[in-house]
Parts: sequence; C-alpha cells; structure tokens
Amino acid sequence: MNKKRSTGSIKKEKKVKDILEVTHKYKTLILVELNGFPSSNFEKLKKALRSKASIIFTNKIVVYNALKQINENLSEKAKKAKIPVLILSNLDPFELMEVFFENRDYKKAKTGETAKENISLPSGPTPFPPGPMLSQFSSIGVKTKTEGGKISIISDTVVVKKGEKISEKVAAILASMDIKPDELILDVESASSGGVIFDRSILYTRKEDYIRRVSEIFAEALTLSVNREIINKFSIVPLIKKIYIGVKFLSVDRGIVSKSTINDILARASLENAALAKLVQK
Repeated sequence: MNKKRSTGSIKKEKKVKDILEVTHKYKTLILVELNGFPSSNFEKLKKALRSKASIIFTNKIVVYNALKQINENLSEKAKKAKIPVLILSNLDPFELMEVFFENRDYKKAKTGETAKENISLPSGPTPFPPGPMLSQFSSIGVKTKTEGGKISIISDTVVVKKGEKISEKVAAILASMDIKPDELILDVESASSGGVIFDRSILYTRKEDYIRRVSEIFAEALTLSVNREIINKFSIVPLIKKIYIGVKFLSVDRGIVSKSTINDILARASLENAALAKLVQK
C-alpha cells in the first residue's frame, strides 16, 4: 500500500523542478554559503546584482536535490553548506566575482580570530596623544615617536602574521584606530558555466591576475618553442627573425656583402681601422 505523500514533500519537489527550469535560462550557476555573511551586506549585494543575476534562496534540501540533478560535485558542496544559496546569471563566473569584489566590505578584527593575511599598522600619525598608548604600541613591537602632539608610527609594522591568532591587545588597538583588516566578501563555494566546474581557489583569483599568469605561461612556452626550434603559428615569426639575425651575423663576420650586411661590414671595418690607427700611433 502506497503511503500518502505529505504536502511539504510535494512542495519541495515542485521547487526543485522550478529551479531546474530556471537554471536552463542562464549560462552560469554559482553556489554560495550565506552563513556568517551579514544580512545588511547581502541586501547591498542584491541591489548590485539586480539587473545582472537571479538569486534563489530556499530550503537546503531543495537546493541539494536540484543540484544533484545538475552536478554531483555541486550537490556535495551544498550538502556541507549551512545556508546554501544559488546565484544564476548570464555573466561568466569571473565577471560575477568582480561584482562581489567591487561590493566587498571590511570588518573589525576580533580577539581569537585567525588572520587571513598579514595585518599591519601603517606609518604616520595616530589619533593618540603621548601617554599610555606609547607602552601599548611598544608591547606589540611598534616603534613610535611624538610628532605634533600625537603619537606617530615610524614605519609600517606587521602586528599579526597570516595564520596567527589576533590577540585582545592588537584587536583593541586596531579598533581604536578604525582599522578593519578583515575583508568581507561573499563566500562562493563553486560555480558551473558551460559544463565546466570552477573551484573556489580559481574563482577568488582576480581576473587581471589570471590573465597575467596565462600571459606569463604563454611567453614561457613561446621562448621554449623558439629555443627548441619547434614550429607553430606563434613561433614561426620569432624563429624566422632568429634565423635572419644568425645568418646576418655570420655574413658580417665572414665579410659576405649584401644589401642587408653592407652597412654593418663598413661600420665594423671603420672600427677596426680606428683601433689599428691607435696601435700604430703608440
């Protein structure tokens, strides 16, 4: 005897179908972990995405079941997330990440948190007059001087290294100087676009850094191709130039006269004559 399905399960199944239908209208799907991201910041981001993306905020099981039919990798990440949210767009994943970067905020450091990057105090004047703060700065290794009635930091100083815990003393000094070292950006778990899955380690690489690295790899590969005389559509022109320079150098060295070597041969002969004249004069 078949059990009667609950209204809740029917609704969830319908939501899964709705998500699957919507995803076909977009080329990019991004899975986000919303847990720990302030609602006020998320509202700000939603405004920035209004004309660029569609946000699906629904039951975790619904998100998991929908993604299971799209990609197993994405569904497993959704399963581990506390508050998984889907962002759909026709922008590519890197263009969406640029929107996230442009709308990032910063928050104050908290005691006991692990520093994601080195935290520094900048050189220059502080808002504090000489007094107890001198010993506070000294206790965390910051060298100071008095300038214009205020404590001034002599040089940029790292007070917490990447991976270290933030002490209560450092957190208090950072707060009093209104320094917010912790970048607050949407926590993107993974993305799918054109059948390709993009991991978070790739997504958090800025587009210009990614292009720069690809350019560096291309330059290294081109140099290797030219040095090894591997002919392809990219190396053919540099190879011809290399051969031309080699042949020209050999022709000049052997005194073989041609339109391309005559000036170099004459210039070389002139230098040799000048050197010989100096030796004769001695």
